[in-house]
Amino acid sequence: MNPALTALVVHDLKNALGHLEAGLAQLELDPSKDQARRAHQQCRELRQRFVMFLTLYGAQGQEMQAWRTDESPMDFLQGLARRVLAPEGAVPLAVAECPQAPPVWFFDPRLVGLALEAALHNAWRFARTRITLGARRDGEHLVLWIEDDGPGLGAEDPGAEHSTGLGTELCRAVARAHGQGTLAGEVKLFNAPQGGARFELWL
Repeated sequence: MNPALTALVVHDLKNALGHLEAGLAQLELDPSKDQARRAHQQCRELRQRFVMFLTLYGAQGQEMQAWRTDESPMDFLQGLARRVLAPEGAVPLAVAECPQAPPVWFFDPRLVGLALEAALHNAWRFARTRITLGARRDGEHLVLWIEDDGPGLGAEDPGAEHSTGLGTELCRAVARAHGQGTLAGEVKLFNAPQGGARFELWL
């Protein structure tokens, strides 16, 4: 793992812990449900960042290993949509109808889930009214995609001061771990034809 990225992530985690500590102190003074909900959300977001960091840190100096199991891509996406913790005030998340999705594919659901959660939280920073998840088969690849209806690539990032690049690094490592032979896994990000941005994880 890049030492500069490691230092940046550790600094970000330290700051996040400081915010959580301040939130808990406020909760002690004003024990309201709203304050408790915000503190709980901060705690879950911090835990997610720790898990992403430790996943990458544990693979440093070697390729990340994917433990593949047979999964239904659409069932996997439906489960992800149910369990992922959306930021406060986030736009709705939906899973598209995907007739081109294969019924079964072999991938590591834990690693792919971490990658897509990171990409979803990035999409939530830009989306105006919706975020859509989907899957398709493209040749010998399974493509899992996330599309938002925000301003598209190149727009000013409202969360830039909190962005470390950890999520992007994790997505790329997960994609590489799902390569096979001469077929490489990869991440693609581009403007969607109907507006907004589209993230694709090729496995």
